[in-house]
Amino acid sequence: MSVGKLYRNGLPFSNVVATGVATNMVTPGKTIESIMLQLGGTSFTKAMVTMLRLKANGKTILEASGSQLAKILAYRGYAADAAFLEIPFEDLTGLSELDRVVGSLDTSVGIANITTEVTIAGATAPTLDSRLYETSQQKARNGGAAPYAPLMCKLLRYPFSIANGGRLPITLPFGAQNGAIIKRVHIEHGGNLTASTVKQDGLIIHEATAAQNAYEQARNGRTAQANMETIDFVLEGNIREALDTRDARSMEWLFDFSDADSGYVMVEYLDVLGNL
Repeated sequence: MSVGKLYRNGLPFSNVVATGVATNMVTPGKTIESIMLQLGGTSFTKAMVTMLRLKANGKTILEASGSQLAKILAYRGYAADAAFLEIPFEDLTGLSELDRVVGSLDTSVGIANITTEVTIAGATAPTLDSRLYETSQQKARNGGAAPYAPLMCKLLRYPFSIANGGRLPITLPFGAQNGAIIKRVHIEHGGNLTASTVKQDGLIIHEATAAQNAYEQARNGRTAQANMETIDFVLEGNIREALDTRDARSMEWLFDFSDADSGYVMVEYLDVLGNL
């Protein structure tokens, strides 16, 4: 390519209706750093996006509601705009170019098709468009060497529920068979989460009350979100500090609640397509 980055409109969405699932295809071949969705019409907000899924070769690599994704972006410090909802594969909080772009979706590496599915509920005469921020294939950008090209950022979510207050253990994939690199874990809850602890092979690698966690995030320029606890392993913008669970023999994720609660644990992974 004669330019470093392409900014172009995506293919049109089909079935953009008040209540239903709108879809579009993304043409593979380049490295996608971000997909920007533009919401319009008489009444169409992020809260009306009840599910957003991005699929590569039919496999879900991102799933979140519009409100959940908006909170994750706000935590990172991305600009807030009611009309725009970003699907980021790059991470603008990274310190170096590697920290920012590792995990960008290189669609030239084993990806034949990409589909965006947007579930809409309760909108009025909605419109939906997309915009792509793309670069060349990672191999071409790195002089023929692209060790990170197969890695992509994934966002997957797992529901939880606790009937009474106390400590709730959560199981996330780990180990040689299905472990992955974890950048952040976001726990969307009903307001009763008070503390979190993470252990790898019996060693505490994270331990904080909600207040301590929020302060440390603010100290590093992040914005803690209401009713969302974020465990950030790349808090200082260094991707090398991410949690690699592939060699873990055990992982414990322990969340303390003051009362009954429920919600989702949402995990930002660096992973290959065929794993999680």
